[in-house]
Amino acid sequence: MNQFTNEELSELIKNAAAGDKKSVEAVISSVQDLVFNLSLRMLGTFPDAEDATQEILLKIITHLNSFKGESAFSTWVFSIALNYLKNYKKHMFAKFPLSFEFYAEDIENADIANVPDLTQGVEQSILAE
Repeated sequence: MNQFTNEELSELIKNAAAGDKKSVEAVISSVQDLVFNLSLRMLGTFPDAEDATQEILLKIITHLNSFKGESAFSTWVFSIALNYLKNYKKHMFAKFPLSFEFYAEDIENADIANVPDLTQGVEQSILAE
C-alpha cells in the first residue's frame, strides 16, 4: 500500500467519490497490491487472481460513496475483496470441481518454461531449507 496519512487518504477518498480521476487512481493504487495478493492466495492462479482483482477494484471504485470511515480503508477493502473472492471461489469450483487427478495431470503437463520466478532473488539454498 502507498503510504498516506489517515487525513490524506480520507481526503483522497472524498475527492475520488466526487469523481476526481487522480484521486481515484491514487486510492486504487494504494490497495491494488493488497487485493491482488489476497486474490492470488485464495484462488491460486495468476489469471484468476488478475480477473478477480479487476472486478474487486471496480467494486471499490463504484462503492466509494458507501465507505463511512468507521474502520480503516484497508479493512473496508479487505472485506469487499474477501466477500467477492468467497463467492468467486464457490462458483469457480462448482463449475470445475478439482480432484487429485486434476492436480496430477497439471503437474505432469506443466509448462515449466513459462512459470514465473517468484523467488524475488532469494538464493536457492535458502529456499531449499
